[in-house]
Amino acid sequence: MQDESSRLNLFVYSEEMVAFVTASNSYCQLMEQSAPAEEGKAFIASLVESLSRIYADFIVLGESEPVFDSPPEHTVTEQEWASVYQQTARILGPYNDFLRPADADEFDRSEMVQHTISEDLADLYQELKDFTVIYSRGIEELMNDAAWELQERFSEHWGTKLLRSLLALHELYIKGVDPHEEE
Repeated sequence: MQDESSRLNLFVYSEEMVAFVTASNSYCQLMEQSAPAEEGKAFIASLVESLSRIYADFIVLGESEPVFDSPPEHTVTEQEWASVYQQTARILGPYNDFLRPADADEFDRSEMVQHTISEDLADLYQELKDFTVIYSRGIEELMNDAAWELQERFSEHWGTKLLRSLLALHELYIKGVDPHEEE
């Protein structure tokens, strides 16, 4: 049992995990407090930086196995998700929409689908907020299982959503777009 406890402790308090948790917390705070502090061009730059850091910090995490049989609970409510979605959509304005290739289970693979940056960012917020809330409780077994669940869901969907939104935001950043300036 001591070996298991030591393994959990080394994983959940590793330098890599602490860096990832810090990046995740920063992203969640950015999304919760995005207005009026962050508007337009500054918000886009902050998102590009934050998403890049999350991805870089995540891919160096070690792997873990769950301790408990059931996954950790979800903490983000529909209202919280909707608030992040709406706030982000408001800030990005007409630049919120972008085209992406359809997933294999959506339509014919050659079709493009209208999508929004705010939806991907709200979904990412939900994943990272659920993780950080559980992690902050300080119970190593729960911290471990929350990290394991996040790793599973990364390969299922949120890693793709992060990269897809980062690409769309990168385009806006490179073009110097400020959604609140008149064209």
